[in-house]
Formats: sequence, C-alpha cells, structure tokens
Amino acid sequence: MGRRFDTRDAGADRLRELLVTLGVADPDYAAGRPDAGVTRAAAAAFVSLTGFALLVPNVTPLASGGEPPIGVALSVLGTVLSVALVAVGGLLFRSSFSTRNAVRIAVWNLFGIAVLGGIMLGILRYQAALGSPFVAPTFSVAKVLAIGAVAHVIIGVYDARRVRAQQLAKEQRKLSVLNRVIRHNLRNETTVLGGHASIVAEGVDDPDLRESAETIARSASVIGGLAEDAKRLQAAFERRPDERGPVDVDAVVADAAEAAREAGAETVETDVDPCVALADERLATAVEELATNAPDHGASEVALSARERDGDVEIAVSDDGPGIRETEGRVITGRDPETQLEHASGLGLWIVRATADAFDGWLSIETTRADGDGPSGDETGTTITLGVPAA
Repeated sequence: MGRRFDTRDAGADRLRELLVTLGVADPDYAAGRPDAGVTRAAAAAFVSLTGFALLVPNVTPLASGGEPPIGVALSVLGTVLSVALVAVGGLLFRSSFSTRNAVRIAVWNLFGIAVLGGIMLGILRYQAALGSPFVAPTFSVAKVLAIGAVAHVIIGVYDARRVRAQQLAKEQRKLSVLNRVIRHNLRNETTVLGGHASIVAEGVDDPDLRESAETIARSASVIGGLAEDAKRLQAAFERRPDERGPVDVDAVVADAAEAAREAGAETVETDVDPCVALADERLATAVEELATNAPDHGASEVALSARERDGDVEIAVSDDGPGIRETEGRVITGRDPETQLEHASGLGLWIVRATADAFDGWLSIETTRADGDGPSGDETGTTITLGVPAA
C-alpha cells in the first residue's frame, strides 16, 4: 500500500482552467482568488447587468417570430453575446484578478457601452433630421452594443493582464537583486563559519565540544548548499520555450546515476528505453536532484528508468529511503498550499517541480509502505516520476 500525489490531478480547479482558457484569468498569477468585497462584487455585477439589459431586446425578435433569416442570425448572435456577458460577470468575481483589475475590466465595459451607445444615438438623430427614420432602431442598437460590450471586456482583460505583467516584471527585478545578494552573503558567511568550526574541532580535546563544532560545520555546509539550490531554483522557474531542443534522456539518466553513486548510494540501477525529450539543460539538473536526494535522505538503493508514453517522456527515480511525508507530497504537487506549518523540507523537490512546470510537464510522487496497516512512520520507499514532452 502507499500514497500517490500527482500534479496532473492536484486540485482539478476546472473553473480556473476555464477562466484561463477564456482569457479572464492570468495563468501566471498567484494561485487563489482575492478576497471578495463590495467593490469587486459591484464591478462583476455591472458586467452581468449589462448582459441582462441587452438580452431582452436581442431575444425578443426570436420569441416574436416572423424575422427573416438574417434577422434571426443577428438575434442569435446578440443573444449569445449577452449571455456571455452575464457569465463573464460571474467568472470575473471568482477569477484571480485583483479587485483593482476587476474594476478596470468593468470600466472598459462601460466605456464600450457609452461610446457605441453615443455613436448609435447620434446616427438615429441624424437619420431623423434627414426625415428618414432608422428602421428597427432597438434591434440594431442592441446588436451593436452587445458586440461592443463584449469587445471592450476582452480589451479590458488584456489591459489588466498587461498591467499585471508589468507589476510582475518589476517584482521579478527586485527578487532577482535580493536573491543575488542573499546567495552571495550566504556563501561568504557559511564559508567563514565552516572554516572556524573546523579550526575549533581540531583544536579542542573535549569530545562534546568537538562534536558540536563538527555539527556547526555540517550545518554551515548545508546552508551554503541552499544558496546554490536557490540559484538552480530561480533558473528552473524561468520559461524559455525558444531555447528548448532535443535532449538525449539516456545521457541524462547516466549522469544522474553517477551522481547518485557519488552521493553515497550503494546500489544504482538504470532501465532506459531510447527516447528524446523536448527540454534543455534544466532537465539534467532536475533528474540529478532526484537521484542525489535519495541517498542524502538515507536511501541505499536507487533505480532510474525512462520511457516514452502518450507523447511524454517519463523519468522515474525510485529508492528504498524513509519516504516523503504526506504533507510535503501534498504541498509539492499543489494539493495543499505551503504554510509555516506545512511546507517542503528543502529546495530540491521544488527545483524538480519548477522544472516540470517550465516544460509544461508534470510530477508524480508515490510513497510505498513496508506494512500496509502501519502508521505513516512505517513508510519506506519513494518513486518520483517527472514527465516532460517528447521531442
């Protein structure tokens, strides 16, 4: 028995997927929608009420009958667009857009109604002044306003996403500088700390003091390693589709297997079918993280395999270690949010997850149990599968 967590079915937020598909939500925006509020509700309600107001004059010709085919077609178009506006209002309220950007979209909708409504009113008055009244003015105005309202909502969505993209770019620049400074200081300070700890360990006779100094040196080494992991994690988060190309998976697995041996694995096995992935050098980094993570956490046996299945290259790394905690597996695969109480114990699995996301791939974590009836502490052995598109 065991547990399996997979990013492909983590959460299964169908509404969010629909929002992203429609362009109402930003796929790169932080997960989870902002808190609901009166302003947000008013903005969403305005878009929906616009649809309701336009729905009646668009549906009436269909209900009354007797319209020529072109009239029926235009009425159907207007009805569909009006219903779409009603739905978009609800989707906007539940979307991941900030309240400020939700209002921005509603304002664009109002702008479209006001501008096109004013133009249509001017045309009607102009026709009346010429003595040739507009035929079926309500019919025509309703169709034009429905088209204009939907068009301006779409413009508003892309305008909001543009603003969000600018904000993210600014935040990214700040984080990049902060990341470099912290990593630089971590490397320098841990080097000093480790060096002094080694000097203390060699210069004292008390075994307890020597053990404490050696523990400090090991901790300094771990902290210094986190700085390098942070650099790899930042690189893994970057999406660079133009730089992807064919990657020989056999060579990637072979290098990862050698890294596992150097990390202390007693037995390393490989089983690789000929396959080529559409990726870049980050794939090798991710697979090496998986292969070395196992012996680092007490595993003595590591098995790596790779095969192509359903258009994806699946690279699996199995070990006989203590297993991954359920809370950590749920956080890494996106089933649960990361909090101060529930989080991953290191950056290695986050590097793998970020790599999978960057390649539009997936990650699966399966932990087995030595005793199916035992507690979670009896779990032993983990298989982590990284799926990336085949070339």
